[in-house]
Amino acid sequence: MSELRVRALELHSGYVWDFAWVRKALTFIRDNEMTTLVLHRNDIVDAVVYPSRLFGGTRHYANIFERYQDIYRALYKYTPTRRSPVYQRRDYLRRVIDLATRAGIDVWFENKELSFHEIVLELNPQLLKNGTVCPSEPYWWDFVQLKYTELFEDLPGLAGIICAPGTGESRLSITANRCTCSLCRDMTPSQWYTRLIETMRQPIRAAGAQLAIRDFAFNRASHEQLAASLLGLPDDVIISLKNTPHDYYPTFPDNPRIGHVGPHRQWIEFDTMGQYFGWGIAPAIIIDDMRRRLATAVGRGAEGAIFRADWESLDGHSAFQTPNLINLYAGAMLSRDLATPSRAIYARWLIAEGLLHPNATEVAIDAAAAWVERLLGGSWEITRRTLFMRDCVFSDCTNYPVSLAHAWWLAEEKNSLKDWDSSKAGALATTPANVDAILAEKDEACARVDALSTVFADRPPALSDAGWDDLRARYDVFRHYVHGFRAIGHACILARYLLDHAHHSSDFHADAQARFLGALNSLLLQAEVFEHVARTTDYQHTVYTLLSAERLRALHADLTRQISASDIDSEALQ
Repeated sequence: MSELRVRALELHSGYVWDFAWVRKALTFIRDNEMTTLVLHRNDIVDAVVYPSRLFGGTRHYANIFERYQDIYRALYKYTPTRRSPVYQRRDYLRRVIDLATRAGIDVWFENKELSFHEIVLELNPQLLKNGTVCPSEPYWWDFVQLKYTELFEDLPGLAGIICAPGTGESRLSITANRCTCSLCRDMTPSQWYTRLIETMRQPIRAAGAQLAIRDFAFNRASHEQLAASLLGLPDDVIISLKNTPHDYYPTFPDNPRIGHVGPHRQWIEFDTMGQYFGWGIAPAIIIDDMRRRLATAVGRGAEGAIFRADWESLDGHSAFQTPNLINLYAGAMLSRDLATPSRAIYARWLIAEGLLHPNATEVAIDAAAAWVERLLGGSWEITRRTLFMRDCVFSDCTNYPVSLAHAWWLAEEKNSLKDWDSSKAGALATTPANVDAILAEKDEACARVDALSTVFADRPPALSDAGWDDLRARYDVFRHYVHGFRAIGHACILARYLLDHAHHSSDFHADAQARFLGALNSLLLQAEVFEHVARTTDYQHTVYTLLSAERLRALHADLTRQISASDIDSEALQ
């Protein structure tokens, strides 16, 4: 099978509530023969459900307005600012589901549990124990069942729920539990996951909808605990797996859970915007990686794929606003036919996004697609060498790290590659050979991005003026970002070497001291460049988030303090 049965586009954050963006997503799904729209917010269910019993409702209600008849006074008393938005969001989502249904598109919600409004704690003080919220109190199971029952009574056209119960990003989960009561001591993570999932499943299945559970977890131990629970679930629960085991890091291996989900159907998740690989501001076209991972997933029995277009922690930014939209086109096309040529994907992007002259011939369109492939086809290999360090995650969700400790925490603890690939245990070791390899990696990223300037000497006739100007401007920003990370990478690895080998007296050590001073100076010079860009240009706001002079100066100050406080010969660093 080369065509996946479920081909979904996922919207996050504020885009869920923006009707224009939802229409845009539905149009993309229709035009690119996808099947499903996924709306993702951690609290999306709580945003459209009160629930009524929490505020005194006692009878059976047909819809949210009958509930409101009995609880509007209590709502105004306890949550006055939440009284109206809930039923208004419910009406909004009914319209979204109606439009999607007319087009033959399924709508799913994606969230994280447990999630709840803070008024739940005020009205149920037994949930707080020594200042900590307890995830094991029996109240939660009644609460979960009630809110999903009400959800599907009010949104009967909703196709299903995709939920991640195993992440610390939930409002409350056994994964990040700080409660030490007897209930929590007696509750294993697997027992908690199983109880939560089965409690959700009952009202969802009663409504004729489906439940999918994500394996999203932050470390191998949590991943394995959740996996044990998933295998014991009823066969009708779908398992949704990120394509990599921890998060969307293209340098990480395939998720080892793919193909090992027992009798469950499985969907595979991809990021197209680039939370961890440049946001599209540093373009990272991952067609080849996506093709390989999709082929692996299909070979291991996957029946669906989800392609997310944005990230819930980045307001006002989407793959639709950058060249990384090519990744979304790739996901749509490859999930129908893995043999789709890359050139066809670039051509589809150019045509659909209106970047060509309207009278362009097929030959001219093909030439333009070939030109864009020369410009962007190697962008991932540049970005890989930019904000990863020997494949380890060296960025703060694409932002520059702000201190030496921050950078190493990101790379070796929070986003540990060695947790999933033991061969990377020494990837950031400060041996002379490894330091030189890391310095060379950053230099190569700059050399590659600088070399792309020659591509602009051969403008394809079919490319519109607006398309040409846009790509020229995006290239300039890309180049600035890569050079900023070169300064950071050099300064950080040299500082780490000097701190790890403070009392060495080798020629390499002496050279490292000199290079470190140059790297510190490069940070300040690059900060000045970024300030000039901010004063003289008017790009999308996220460009200036990434080209941050403040972050570079914060890192410079941190490195200077670290070295000054060490035993390194201060005179040698003058």
